[in-house]
Amino acid sequence: MENEIARYDMTQDAMTPATVVNQVQLIQHVMEKVMKDGEHYGVIPGCGKKPSLLKAGAEKLSLTFRLSPSYEVNQKDLPNGHREYYVKCTLTHIPTGSVFGEGVGACSTMEGKYKFRTGEVEFTGKPVPKDYWTNRDINLIGGKGFSTKKNDKGQWEIVKAGEKVEHDNPADYYNTVLKMAKKRAHVDAVLTATAASDIFTQDVEDMPEVINVTPKDVVDVAPAMPQPSIPRQYEEPPESLGQEPPKDYDETFVKIEKVESKTGTTNGKEWTAYFIHTATGGKYGTFSATLADLATTFAKEGKLVRLRSKPSKKGREVISIEDDAE
Repeated sequence: MENEIARYDMTQDAMTPATVVNQVQLIQHVMEKVMKDGEHYGVIPGCGKKPSLLKAGAEKLSLTFRLSPSYEVNQKDLPNGHREYYVKCTLTHIPTGSVFGEGVGACSTMEGKYKFRTGEVEFTGKPVPKDYWTNRDINLIGGKGFSTKKNDKGQWEIVKAGEKVEHDNPADYYNTVLKMAKKRAHVDAVLTATAASDIFTQDVEDMPEVINVTPKDVVDVAPAMPQPSIPRQYEEPPESLGQEPPKDYDETFVKIEKVESKTGTTNGKEWTAYFIHTATGGKYGTFSATLADLATTFAKEGKLVRLRSKPSKKGREVISIEDDAE
């Protein structure tokens, strides 16, 4: 009798079909009532119709199911000062202390977005044609490989984009790639612990150089949840223009499709408003020619970027656009 094998019925602790249905409905309800398309999840062009779970969405699901993440970090030093991080995320159920799931993620300064940077631009001495600011047609400034930048006199000039060169100090990105590996591990753990892989896919918004999306890839790609309404165009500069960026802002990862502009006059003062369109149908406004030019560059490169915006009277105003997504 001492060697008798104990029999265990795996169904005795199993969730009932009703419980599984309730869990799925809870995730869907949180998506509808709490999450925002483009901020907590989003369809990535060229990656199918299933939305990708973003960092903010993973945090919301962790909060919903009372899951506390803990991390195990392994560091690997690579030649020429490069570094790679491997992170394991463990999710613990706060009320019971039970481990609900694990996920893994890795990131390295050898990834293209961290290994390379755009080299110095070359000024051509040619002013930017006035028509260019109307629809941002790159053919008016020389086509692919050309952009615009202010010269030493503060005048907009056509420039030849610099070639990609390696960063001379990979250590500048150690903290960034560590956070990226941590984020990837957390998203993986949340998808595993909540069994939400049938609703979301793995977070791929930070890997445009891998999925290689292009504007045509957005055809027939529809998000799983309804799109937010597109803000109305600015009719006049918002009162907040020129103030310091607010502490409270929305941050989302988007792929910029095009930039348009509109001119007008208010109280005898001329102004130009720019409208940044995203691949999923969003629209953001700015009166900054610098931000508009940056958005145009990212649109030509087909990159997924981090866009911060704040509410205004006429819609959403852009605060910043960054290539380096953490």
